Order: sequence, then structure tokens, then C-alpha cells
Amino acid sequence: MSEKDSKQTLITKEDDQEWAKILHGEMTPDSDNDTHSEALLVRNYLIARDEVVALKEVAVADDLNVLSAEEAKVVYQQASKQIHIRAATPFDRLKRAFVPAAIGALFLAVVILALPDKYKSFLGDSSVDASRASVAQMAGLDYSGYKPVDGAGDYPNMLLIHSGKFTMGCTTGWDDTVGCRANEFPPHEVSVKTFELAQHEVTVRQFEKFVDATGYLTYAEQESRGCVHRDLKAEGHPFVMAPEINWRNPGFPQEGQHPVTCISWSDAQAYIAWLSEEQGREYRLPSEAEWEYAARGGKAYAYFWGAEANPLSANYGSGDEGSQFTTVVGKYPANAFSLHDMSGNLWEWVQDCWHKKYDGAPTNGDAWVDNCNGSGKYTRRGGAWDAPPQGIRSAIRSAGAKTDRSVFYGFRVAHDYTKNKK
Repeated sequence: MSEKDSKQTLITKEDDQEWAKILHGEMTPDSDNDTHSEALLVRNYLIARDEVVALKEVAVADDLNVLSAEEAKVVYQQASKQIHIRAATPFDRLKRAFVPAAIGALFLAVVILALPDKYKSFLGDSSVDASRASVAQMAGLDYSGYKPVDGAGDYPNMLLIHSGKFTMGCTTGWDDTVGCRANEFPPHEVSVKTFELAQHEVTVRQFEKFVDATGYLTYAEQESRGCVHRDLKAEGHPFVMAPEINWRNPGFPQEGQHPVTCISWSDAQAYIAWLSEEQGREYRLPSEAEWEYAARGGKAYAYFWGAEANPLSANYGSGDEGSQFTTVVGKYPANAFSLHDMSGNLWEWVQDCWHKKYDGAPTNGDAWVDNCNGSGKYTRRGGAWDAPPQGIRSAIRSAGAKTDRSVFYGFRVAHDYTKNKK
């Protein structure tokens, strides 16, 4: 079966409120309202899924009862993605295309994959793995070799990001209520092909393996140029370039599982060239469109977890509510695509050169590498550990020269999707 696109869904505030009421049994659903029908399906599924456990464990019953509208919407959107993209209206064409048993199997498979960890724990690893295989078969993709891991090893762990359509930039009703930058306009629809993206930002351990093998010196280390950091001892904590600051010594404690920092766009390209030769695969930086699509995790909200910033979901704010500096990769929850730290921790370089606005941007998910006007600047995404809440939104973007380096800059790698991954 050929691979097909999914499409991000924007929901209104009214739909959001009605969703919550129906989910919690406080409103009689209108059968002609798609939002009501979807909410009822989620409610019925979760009740059926957790009925036995809920009777025995009050905590589980409470979890179900307080599941937010946004969390529930994500569960259903992920579960119904493969169904809705095959139907002109919900389930109509599906009834003609699949037998009822296949519908039930697919719905259950994708729901299992989309459920939060607190629900997955009821199923066991074998159920999750079987469900992943079912989804892969229906989508015509080879998921073998792609699996989230705890922690980061010597090389980046690549995950498969399924193709889809989404609204890139400042989304109406979500991003704009938090606060958008002028460079996030105009919002525009983009189609993204299936690709691979690293589960984590490149770590100190992974970068050190590259340096040990090649003797590479980062731009900060060459001629002791140094790296930009925040002088916490000076009044006002100004940003300064210090010759002693580099990826080995960012000015704060780091271990092998921390994301490598003080990395320029050029340094990232050097690592990628080595990794490609080392692994026999053509790695690259993600395009800006791929990065935002992956960061949103199939949602239109300002943050992948919902409409408001949450210090339990990302590393930001310079320790006001979270961590003082970088944290180990994977400390904070993953998004729906199993990706960690797509908000905060470090800004991440992407392949695109910098454009001040999205006018004329590609709509096919490719990197935007023309009409750069000789600026010599490249794009970075995601915000860092020092950012305010508005600065870690999925739409946030910034720029820097190819040799710019800072204790706030890192990167993660991408790869075109190819069957029979090595």
C-alpha cells in the first residue's frame, strides 16, 4: 500500500471546550458534529481500555477523568491519522476499503502507539512492538531498526518520521496567543516526505568520538577564538566571547549524555561528514520545515504538549523553574514522535540559509537554500536553556553566521528515509 500524507488539525477554542465536556461525560454529543464524534470515540476507547484497572486502581481512574482536552485530542489525532487520510469523510470510504476487523486492528494499533506512557504500561512491550509493526505494514513503511532508546549511545539513534502536511509558522489561535515573532509569518501549509531524525541532540560523548577519530578542532578552539557565554559574575549577566570557553569547557558542568554545545553550523557539517563516512549513510541537518514538523509532533499548539509553557516538559528559563544550564538528553518527556528536547535545552542548527520571512518558502519540505542574498547566515530552531516561555515554541526561529558559536547552540542529525536501513 502506498504511503500517504496526514494533515495537522487546527481546533477552535469552542471545539476545545466541548471536547473536554464530552470526554468527561458532561455534555451530550451531537452525532452530526465531527469533533463531538471524535471525543466520544476517545472517551469510549479509554474507558474500555482501562475499565478493569480503573476499578482496582483509583489513581488510574483519576488519571482518566482529568485527561485534558489537548492530551485527548492528541491521542485521537494520532490514532485516527491512518484512517482519516483514506476517507473523504470520517470512516465513509474506509468502510468500503477495509473489512471491519482490519479497521479495529488498525485503530487499536495506532492508539497504542499514541497513548501516553501511563497507558502503555498496561499493555507491555510486546503489544507496543506488535502495534508498531501493524502501522508500518498499513503505511507501506519498513520500521525495522527504528526504536526509541533510553539515553544516547556512541552514535545518534535515528527514528522514522512519517510524511504529512502541517501549517508552518505562527498558527492562529495558538502561537499568536503566546506571542509570535515577525519572522514566523506568513503561516503556510507544507508537505513533508518521510524522513529520519535523531531522537536526541548530538551529545558530548558522540561529538568526542568524532574528535578522537579525526583530531578536529571546532571554530571556538581554533586560535582560541572562544565561544559566547553568559558571564554570571558580571553585573547584568552580559553575553561575552571568552577564549577559554568551548565544547570541552562550556563554563558549566557537562557529562557525556549532555548535548554538545559551542557548536557552529560549520562544526555540525564537519561532524555530519565524518558520521556519514563512519556509518556508510548520507546524514545531513534537517530542513527547517522537517524540523518544525517533527517538533510539533502532529499538533498545532504553541508547544508540542499544549497551549502553555510547562517547566516539567522542557529545559528553559535559566533555572527560574527548571535547570540552570543544559540537562542530559532525554530528561524531559518526548513528543508524539518520540523525539526529546525539540523545545529548549539548545538551539539546533538546520540546513536552511536564513530568510527573514516565509514569503516564497518551499512547500515540499526541502531546505530553503536559494535567495539567501549573500547573507551567509543559517537558521536555528527550538530555543535553549536560557529562553523565556515564548522562546521555546515550535515556531520559534533565529539566525546566525556559519561560524557563530554559543553555549546555547547545538544540533541533531537527519537522514532521507530508505528502506532496508543498515
